Amino acid sequence: MKTGSGTSQFFRPFAGAALTAVLGLLGVPAAAAAQGVVPQLSCYQRATDGGLDDSLATQLCRGARSSTPADCFVRAQDEGSLTQSQAVQLCQFAAPDEDPAGCYLQARKQTFTDAARVLQLCQPAVQNCPGYVE
Repeated sequence: MKTGSGTSQFFRPFAGAALTAVLGLLGVPAAAAAQGVVPQLSCYQRATDGGLDDSLATQLCRGARSSTPADCFVRAQDEGSLTQSQAVQLCQFAAPDEDPAGCYLQARKQTFTDAARVLQLCQPAVQNCPGYVE
C-alpha cells in the first residue's frame, strides 16, 4: 500500500457493505442507494473491491457507462489466467451488452491461439467521440 493513500486494502471491501447495511436499516433499498452513483465511480468502487489498485482502477473505469468493465475485470481475474494489466486491457470500455471476459474464456478453451491475440480479438471497440462541434 502506498503511504498516504487513505483507505487500506483491508478496509475497502467492508466500507461498501457497511454503507449498504446502514442504508438498509434506514429503509433505503440498495438499488436506490446505488442510483445516485455515477457509472465511473460505481465501476471504480467495484474494481477496487475486486483487488485492483487505484491507478489501474482509474484506467479501467475512465469513461465507463456502467460497472461492466469492473465486472468483466473481476470475472477475468477469477476465471482466467490474465495479469491485472491484461484484464484491464481486455475489459476497458466494455458496454453492458458486451462480454469480453466470456469471449476470452471461450476462445482460450476452443483455440490454441496465444493470449495476446485472444485479448485483441475479444477487446471491445473503443467508442470514439465526434470531433470538436461548434
